[in-house]
Amino acid sequence: MELLHLGRYRLVEPLGVVGSTSRSFAARHEDESPDGPPSYVVKLLDTSRGADGDSRRARFEHESRLLRALNHPSIPTVHAAGEQDGMPYIVLDRVEGIGLATLCGHDTGSPRALGRDVAVYVIAQIVDAVRHMHEMEIELEEGGDIVSLGVVHRGLSPASVLCSRTGDVVLWDFSCARSRWLAPEHDDRNAGDPAYWAPERLEGIADARSDLFAMAVMLWEMLRGQRCLAGVDTAATREAVARFDIAQPARRVPGLSPKLGEVLRKNLDREPGRRYEDAYQMLQRLAQAPEAAAAERSREALAEFVSTMPTPGP
Repeated sequence: MELLHLGRYRLVEPLGVVGSTSRSFAARHEDESPDGPPSYVVKLLDTSRGADGDSRRARFEHESRLLRALNHPSIPTVHAAGEQDGMPYIVLDRVEGIGLATLCGHDTGSPRALGRDVAVYVIAQIVDAVRHMHEMEIELEEGGDIVSLGVVHRGLSPASVLCSRTGDVVLWDFSCARSRWLAPEHDDRNAGDPAYWAPERLEGIADARSDLFAMAVMLWEMLRGQRCLAGVDTAATREAVARFDIAQPARRVPGLSPKLGEVLRKNLDREPGRRYEDAYQMLQRLAQAPEAAAAERSREALAEFVSTMPTPGP
């Protein structure tokens, strides 16, 4: 690949596609030593893809604005953002590790369980990041009312999460998110992986409780070592979402503590009103589960597991 520069960052190597209309590259700051792995990732809007150029640009800029506003250890820090030669970009911290989808074996079609303590540790970091995102507020105008920004992630899945070689868990991709900052005409109601859609998303409805359902599916998959809703194609997956019923015995994971079983049962309910009120309540219940007691050991176990995996991630 021909080496490129964006601002004070040099693109070193491609890291593959992130989302349907963006690409990512490992990058070094001009003051960074060439020895050792690059410290940054540059995410670029792929302006050659798709016909709805204005909407794709609006969604990319919305992702950039959200990431710059968020401040959480499980959300990457933005070091620079802008546009060069007509190409919008975002510069983020690089996470030395692998994607959760790879860790769970989804990329090879051979899903595996992570173990209860590790699964609870991983999902708790994600839930806390989502809590922070859901709780964001803005001032409508100077001196005006403070209101919720209304962020809904809509892209929560193992493919949007990175696990580092030190046991950190990072929610990486916000390209599917919606908030007050995104104009309705640029929104994509079909954003995200249907294998993690709540049933109401089939009707084009998504709110904070839809995100809770997606995280419960992720937790179920990490505990069970199987895919929950994924079908052989998109149509089959949507049909599985339409038919999903947590009461089915095949959907249960035996041997869980009552509190962890409640987290799954409540948030995999078809009816949004029967799920937890918000991500904070989900985080509270996870913290009360006995499986969460060994968080530090679980972090170490995750780091060890990631270190044994050969595939690098952004």
